[in-house]
Order: sequence, then C-alpha cells, then structure tokens
Amino acid sequence: MGKKSQFELVNPLVLTLALIVLAASYKFIQPLLKWPVDDVRIVGALSQTSASDLQWVLAESLSKGFLFSDLDLVKEQLEFLPWVDQVRVRRVWPEQIEIKLIEKIPVANWLQNGLLDSNLTAFFPDSEFSYPDLPKLAGPAGSEERVWAFYQQSKQRFLQSSSLVVDVVSLAGHGAWSLHFKDGPWVLLGREQTDLRLSRLEQLIQHLEQWETVRLIDMRYPNGFSVERLQ
Repeated sequence: MGKKSQFELVNPLVLTLALIVLAASYKFIQPLLKWPVDDVRIVGALSQTSASDLQWVLAESLSKGFLFSDLDLVKEQLEFLPWVDQVRVRRVWPEQIEIKLIEKIPVANWLQNGLLDSNLTAFFPDSEFSYPDLPKLAGPAGSEERVWAFYQQSKQRFLQSSSLVVDVVSLAGHGAWSLHFKDGPWVLLGREQTDLRLSRLEQLIQHLEQWETVRLIDMRYPNGFSVERLQ
C-alpha cells in the first residue's frame, strides 16, 4: 500500500475550519486596509508654507490610509518643501495624523534668488520673498559658511572701528572678495592679504574726506589703494 500524500492526510474537518478562519480574518482585516485618515493636525507656526503646499504632499503620501501610510515617506516628502526645516509625524488613535513642522529661519539673502537659513544652508523658494534688512551674500556653491563667517567678522570689525554697516559680501569664483557698506561704497579686496587690506581700509576710512561721494575703493594695490568718487 503506497504512502498517502500530505493533502490526503489532512482531516477534512480541520481543513474546512482553517478556510473558515481565513475567510473571517480577511473579512476583519479588509476594512483596516481601507481605514482612512480622518484628520490631519498641523502643529507649528507657519508663515511661508501654504495649506495648498501641504495638501498637495499629504494627498499622495497618506493615500494608503491611517495604518498603512509610510510616515517616514510623509516626513521625507514634507522636507522637500522649500521652507520646511524639521518635520515629526505620528499617528494619534483612532484616525488622526499629527505633523509638527518647523520652518526655516532666513539669516541672509543668498545670490539673486535664494536665502541662507539658520543652519547656513542655501535654499531657493518658489514664491517671491523680500528681506531687505538681511545682508546680501554671494559665493560659489559650498562656500556658504565661509562667506557668512567673513561677513560676520567684517561686520563686527567696522561697526567697532567706524560705525559703518557691511550689508553685502561677495566671494568670486576665482577667490576674490568684495564688500559694500550700507549707504556707502563698494570695496574690492582681491584674493590675497585680505586681513591686511581690511586693516589698511580701517585706517583709510578714518582719514577719508567726503565719504558720501565715494563710490568705489580698490584695496588690491600692493602698497596703496584707489578711490573712485561719484561724478
């Protein structure tokens, strides 16, 4: 007498009960698969991120419902929004998703259409913005921290020595520095001996007459400078 197959050894009653349990489980689980997100709670003071921006992201990322939406993906997609700095996402039973958002804080204008945030990371918002009271900084990609440091040093230096306000700092691709004084002239510093040239500029400012007529100061000469005045 030959061996019976595995299926022949299964008790028909046991098999029937297993199928009933499986069907009942599916009937119970199926509604959970479609369990919708009933409410999304946004926590945080938002001034630049619009409701339409959030709706556009959340409609896609929460489409799988309350239980099966990937919250890490929700976080990642929200962080792609230009003004969003930090995101925390969690489920709040039974049907709410809570999202804590912190927006970026601009500390400087960057290039012609960007900003530097408080982490000294450049970002470029899609919408128009205006921060005329923030300094205007510029430099090659990756130089953000270096340009910010130079601006801070120059700002403190001239505020203390002459009460002048540095409002623009630029680093050219070939390494040359220039700066601008608020209601004053542009200053060309070049690539070399920058600190020495700044010291000479401080001395020059103390003795330069008719400051309001100065348009440009060129400090790139080995042992001197040139001053260009308004016509």
